[in-house]
Amino acid sequence: MSQKIPFEREYYLHEFTQKHLKELFDLELVASEKQSDSLRLDNLAFDKKSKSFIIIEYKNKFDRDVLNQVKGYQDMILENKDEYSKLVNELIDFENIKIIIIGPQFSEKQIENAWDNVELLKVTLYDDGKVKYLNLKTDEIKTLKINLDELKITEEKILKDKSEKIIDVYKNFKNSLLKEFDDLDMKFLIDAVSIKSHNEYLCIVNVKRSIKIHYYAENLDDRENRTRDISEITTGGPLSNYELTLRCENIDYAVDLIKQVYNQKVIK
Repeated sequence: MSQKIPFEREYYLHEFTQKHLKELFDLELVASEKQSDSLRLDNLAFDKKSKSFIIIEYKNKFDRDVLNQVKGYQDMILENKDEYSKLVNELIDFENIKIIIIGPQFSEKQIENAWDNVELLKVTLYDDGKVKYLNLKTDEIKTLKINLDELKITEEKILKDKSEKIIDVYKNFKNSLLKEFDDLDMKFLIDAVSIKSHNEYLCIVNVKRSIKIHYYAENLDDRENRTRDISEITTGGPLSNYELTLRCENIDYAVDLIKQVYNQKVIK
């Protein structure tokens, strides 16, 4: 009998649902992670039948503020009709915007307070790859079958759509690192690589439009002052105090700083 399993990351839920929007909800994807001002929509879809936009928000765990969050998205679209009108070659009914929130758990208060244009879909993932979407308003159930292996984040996925320059810097850095160490554990995350050794975190390599390394160390001998202090702003962890922007010309320096962390935490 299949067992429920948790969504480790919101990315997984977003990724496979987005791929099947037409099959699940008869919707056309307009934009994914569209940024407007300081807000970012997970998915913006279009319903050809109602000629209206559909806002889709994904959560991999309970979020008490999600209704306020999506209300902000709706207001943003209504305040920028000219911008959003250019996204589809259709006459848009802005008075009929709908919202779909997909997540594993909602409170009774959220279910009661959801506005008429909001649908809450309780999603459940099973270890055999089955995904169930339960509409808490209508009790309608939609199901999907996925290959769980497709949810794994790989190095190839991290480098997908990155510039040739970024890929070249990353690969040169990785080669230099593996020449220096033979006991590293590299875990691939969303747009990042976490590097550990003997269960000790050394650094995290963020691969986006540039490559930034966050070092998990309290003290580093940054003799050339190439890093910046991120102890007050980092999201990489309590000991991620240093950030270095990686370039071809400072790869050796970057690896040397990792050696310092390694000596502090592994060799001791």
